[in-house]
Amino acid sequence: MNRSLKMQLALGILSAAGCQLYASSRHSQEADRQTVVIYVYDLAGVSSRTLNQATEGAGRILASAGVEAVWQIGPADASEAHECDMQVTSHGTSSRRPESRDHLVLRLVRDYPERSLPGALGYSLPDARFGVHATVFYDRIETVSKTGDVSLSTMLGHAIAHEIGHVLLGTTEHSPSGIMKARWGRADYRQAGMGLMQFTAREGEAIRKGAAVQISARAKGSWPASYLARLALDF
Repeated sequence: MNRSLKMQLALGILSAAGCQLYASSRHSQEADRQTVVIYVYDLAGVSSRTLNQATEGAGRILASAGVEAVWQIGPADASEAHECDMQVTSHGTSSRRPESRDHLVLRLVRDYPERSLPGALGYSLPDARFGVHATVFYDRIETVSKTGDVSLSTMLGHAIAHEIGHVLLGTTEHSPSGIMKARWGRADYRQAGMGLMQFTAREGEAIRKGAAVQISARAKGSWPASYLARLALDF
């Protein structure tokens, strides 16, 4: 067997091995895939078209991490859209009713006082037992989309995915790059426009595990004792 043929065979074996590893990774992610129901409360008057495009975009980003998002649009006057749980203690207990919902709560608001969270485009409460889990400041998203050369629905979808990411990860920590980056610049907006802002492989694995743990905990009306009250301020 000549050298050229040996090299071709070796490359073929390596290529096949690479395909098997990729297939194995994809199979593992599919096997671990979690479904998360997210109630969306639009308190900002977002157009139905923009909201649909944004949730579809956020869903694609979450799907890349192995999480299927099921979006439910709720009425703006729902009580859970106007409550925030800031009372979780270091023992994982709340001064109010325990979490028993099987869904996450996302709300879109406008005219949030700039002096309260200057520069932020949203925040999340990963450990909330009642009320809102993630809030996005829609009017600030509008401003960024005009100055960042990215469409409104794309920017909104990425902000939603980022905040839901915090909740599913159960942490306020950020990454140096990707969808969980703390503050975005023009280069990040361009990546968002091209659909390149994603969760890392490590974040994806943590999100799937976190989703399974949190969904199970909610179904039982209890939370892991290690969960502390945390507030994630973003962008």
